[in-house]
Amino acid sequence: MHWITHIVRQALEQWGYLAVAGALLGEDAGLPLPGETVLMLASFLAHKSDRISIVPLILVGIAAAAVGDNLGFYVGRRLGPRLQRWLRDRLDMGEDVDAATDQIRRHGRATVFWARYVVGLRTLAGPLAGALGMEWKPFLLFNFLGAATWVTSMALAGYLFAKGFQSFLSYFEKGSWVISGSIFAVGYIVWRRKKRRFREQQEAGG
Repeated sequence: MHWITHIVRQALEQWGYLAVAGALLGEDAGLPLPGETVLMLASFLAHKSDRISIVPLILVGIAAAAVGDNLGFYVGRRLGPRLQRWLRDRLDMGEDVDAATDQIRRHGRATVFWARYVVGLRTLAGPLAGALGMEWKPFLLFNFLGAATWVTSMALAGYLFAKGFQSFLSYFEKGSWVISGSIFAVGYIVWRRKKRRFREQQEAGG
């Protein structure tokens, strides 16, 4: 996992918003990309980097996630049941495909919305909704609403966490100076008292 984080961080530092857009678009189109990881790391960097800002990050993320899901929907509509068989047989995702298919058939619009928040289902929802013949206009609306709420909440959570963590480090650094100074002061007082006692004992013995 560490090497994935390292690669993602390098991509963000080099490509900025393009890395975010590519990862989210690809993941939501059906590719196994770490879109969530990229979004979270980008929101961390937005707190202290001049290359990424939180508002453009959210806008780019929403657009990329919505477009990616629509691409996945189009692929699913074009391939139909062949896509389900390919995912089940070639990629050995039978259980995931069956579960996602069941959810879309029973709760189509709600599933498209909440799929954003579920790892795995986020990648499958668009293609399977298209393959199952869901109408495009309801998919477009609930997919956009899901993208907007998910990207915004994830990005703000990462940004606020980074901000809070930075404040914590700042307070901890200041606190460490206070603690170190207090320890030094106490140590100095103890040393002075021991030295005075030792001198008194030397004088009493002499």
